[in-house]
Amino acid sequence: MIDLRSDTVTRPTEAMRRAMVGAPVGDDVFGEDSTVNRLEEYVAKLLGKEAAIYCPSGTMTNQIGLHLGTNRGDEVFLHEAAHIFNYEAGAPALLSGVQVRPLSGERGVVSPEPPFVPRTSTSPAQSSCAWRIPTTLQGVGSSL
Repeated sequence: MIDLRSDTVTRPTEAMRRAMVGAPVGDDVFGEDSTVNRLEEYVAKLLGKEAAIYCPSGTMTNQIGLHLGTNRGDEVFLHEAAHIFNYEAGAPALLSGVQVRPLSGERGVVSPEPPFVPRTSTSPAQSSCAWRIPTTLQGVGSSL
């Protein structure tokens, strides 16, 4: 069984190790890694998209998603067990200029109780807050 909880706990099998040793390599930043190029092309086609990007970690993927899905000054609401809140430190503020606010809930499902006014806005009408509820929870099962 392959443990996919985290990119740091997965251990390759012998077959995986042989595949890595024999794989052609190149610099994916310059588009020279044929394996990464094929993976990105495959995923883009699979999802019906123009292109795809390979992200080697969940943290990188989370931060790209936050950056693309928010605006500076937004407040991001997430479950209190979310990886972004517990393990990615100040990255959302540093990289995207957003604040995170953890909310409680069962198995990753949050439901803020009224009155709920974002802290980054003077009134709910002026808020342009982005809701992001990551499924990367540590120690709890998540539900969407």
